[in-house]
Amino acid sequence: MKIIRTITKYKIIVGWGTIALLVALSRELSADTLYQNQDAANVLQTSLKCNEFTFDASRSRVPISPNLSYFWDFGDGTTSTEPIVIHTYQQSGDYEVYLTITDNSGFECTAASTSQKVRVNIPPHASFISLDQACVKKEITFDAGSSYSETQKKLDYSWHFGDGDTRRGFSQVNKIYTKGGDYRVRLTVDDKNGTPCSKQTAEKMIHINEPPAAEAGDDVIFQCFNGNEDVMVHFDASATTDANHDPLTYLWDFGDGNQGNGIKVSHCYDKVSNYDVRLIVSDNTNLGCGTGVDFVSVKLSRAPEARAGDDTIACVGEDIDFDGSRSFVHKKGTAFAQWFFGDGTSSKKLHAPHRYNQPGTYQATLTLENKLNAACPISRDTRSIIINSSPVPNIQNQASACVGREVFFDASSTVDAQGDDLIYYWNFGDGTALQAGSKISHTYEQGGHYRISVVVDDQKGTSCSTATAYANININTPPIANAGPNSSCCVNKEVLFSASASSDPDKDRLTYTWNFGDGNEKQGENVTHTYSEAGSYNVRLTVNDLKGSYCSQSTDGFTAVVREVPIPSIDIR
Repeated sequence: MKIIRTITKYKIIVGWGTIALLVALSRELSADTLYQNQDAANVLQTSLKCNEFTFDASRSRVPISPNLSYFWDFGDGTTSTEPIVIHTYQQSGDYEVYLTITDNSGFECTAASTSQKVRVNIPPHASFISLDQACVKKEITFDAGSSYSETQKKLDYSWHFGDGDTRRGFSQVNKIYTKGGDYRVRLTVDDKNGTPCSKQTAEKMIHINEPPAAEAGDDVIFQCFNGNEDVMVHFDASATTDANHDPLTYLWDFGDGNQGNGIKVSHCYDKVSNYDVRLIVSDNTNLGCGTGVDFVSVKLSRAPEARAGDDTIACVGEDIDFDGSRSFVHKKGTAFAQWFFGDGTSSKKLHAPHRYNQPGTYQATLTLENKLNAACPISRDTRSIIINSSPVPNIQNQASACVGREVFFDASSTVDAQGDDLIYYWNFGDGTALQAGSKISHTYEQGGHYRISVVVDDQKGTSCSTATAYANININTPPIANAGPNSSCCVNKEVLFSASASSDPDKDRLTYTWNFGDGNEKQGENVTHTYSEAGSYNVRLTVNDLKGSYCSQSTDGFTAVVREVPIPSIDIR
C-alpha cells in the first residue's frame, strides 16, 4: 500500500556519506522512499585510504535559508564544523559519524541531524628477517615474527621467493634455492578484514651464491709424440660459467709438479706418460661456496704403424690369410687392430683368415689405433686382393640336325665376371675335339644322339680358371618312304594301300600319311580306300620320324588307275 504525506517541515535524508537537506513544502513523498534511505544509513562505508576518510556535507541545503552551519562528530572523540572534512582515524574499528546542520533561521525546525557508519582498517605491519646472502642448496630461514596487526587478529602469511616458489600460512619458513642469483623475496600479510587495506607487503633482495662451474675442456686430452721431442698441450677453461657473473680467477695444476694461471694456458710435457690435471676456479667470495673444480686426464703416446702384407690372387670361397703381426706398436697391448676386407666385412683381430664370396678386386685395409690415446692418428696399410671366379660357359645350339649338314655351336654368351680373355676347347661327342673360338660349326656323318662339351679357360692360372658346359644334339637320318607299285582298281571297290616297305636308318618310330589324290587322306601304315569315280589319281605317301628336323620326312607315290565296272546287258528280239 502506498502512503502519501504532505510535509510542511524539512527533514534530513542521508545516503552513503552524502548528506542532502530536503525541504518539501506542499510536496508529496512516498513513505517507501523514506524507509529505503533510512536503511542505507546503516551500511558500513570503507575508504580506499584505509583510515583516512573525506566527509562532505556541501550538498546540504535549505531553500529558504542557505546560511547553514555544520557540526561533525566522528565517533572517536573528535569533531569538526567544516562542510568538507578529511579525517584520519588512529585505530581500526567501526565508527558512527553524526552530522548536524543548522540554518540559523530561528524557526522551530532550524536544525536536522543524520548519521553514517564507517569501518576503519589500519593495514597490518609486514616485516621479516633473513640472511642477505647465502649459498645455493643451503637452507635459509625467513622469519616474519615481527609482523603485527593493530586489530590483534591473527595474520595470514603469503611468501613469494622470486624463483616461482610460494608458501602460505606460516610466519616462519625454510627455503633452499637451487640456482644462484639475486632474488626478490616478498611477504604479504593479511588481517582478513576483507577491506582494501587488509594486506601489507614487505620485500627484500637476497643474494644466492652458486659456485662457479669449472670447465677445463675435454675430460681426456690425447696427444702423440713423434720421436723424442717435447709435447705442448693447450688447456682452455673458457667454457667455465658462473651463475652470479662474479669475476673469476683460474689456477691450473698440470700433474707434473708445475702450475699455471689464466683462462687459456699451454704446458710442455717432457716425457710419454699419463697426467691428471686439475683446474681450480674461484669467484673470490667469502661464503664457503665460491670454488669450482674440474679435472682433465692428459694421455701422451706414440702412434703405431700398420703393415698389411703383399697383394694376393685367389678364388671365390678360398681362405686367405690376413696377418698384420709385422706391424709396429710402441707398447704391446695398446693398439686396437681391425681389418676391413673391402667386401663390407671386417675383423677385429690382427691375424684373421677371410674368404670372399664374390669375384672382383678388393682393397683390404689394416688399421691400427692406439686404444689409450685417441689423438694418435690411425695408421692404415692396404693390400690388393684379386678374387677370381670360374667362367660361366653356355652353349647355344639347335636341338636336332641332319646327317651331312653343317651344325653351328655358339658359346659367346659365356660370362666371366672379370672380363678375362677366354680360350675354348670343344668336344663334339663323335671323337672330334679342338681348340677354337666361341663360335664353331661341325658336320656329323652318322645319325644318333651326341653330347657336346666346351671347356672355357680365363688363363689366370688359378684353381677356378676353367669351367665346362654341356649340350645335347640329335643327328637325324631321313626315313625312306615306299608307297608300293602303281595300282589299278575299280570304282566303288575297296583297295589296300601298304607302306610296310618304308624304313628308317635310325630305327625311329614312323608315322604315315596317305593322300589318295581325290581329296581324301588317311593315317596309318596299311589303309584301305574306295574311289567313287573312274580316273587316274596321284597317290602320295608321307613318312615322318618325328624328330622335328627338316630331314624328318620323306615321300613316295604312284598313279592309281580307277576303272568303271563293266555292266552286262542282254537284249532279246
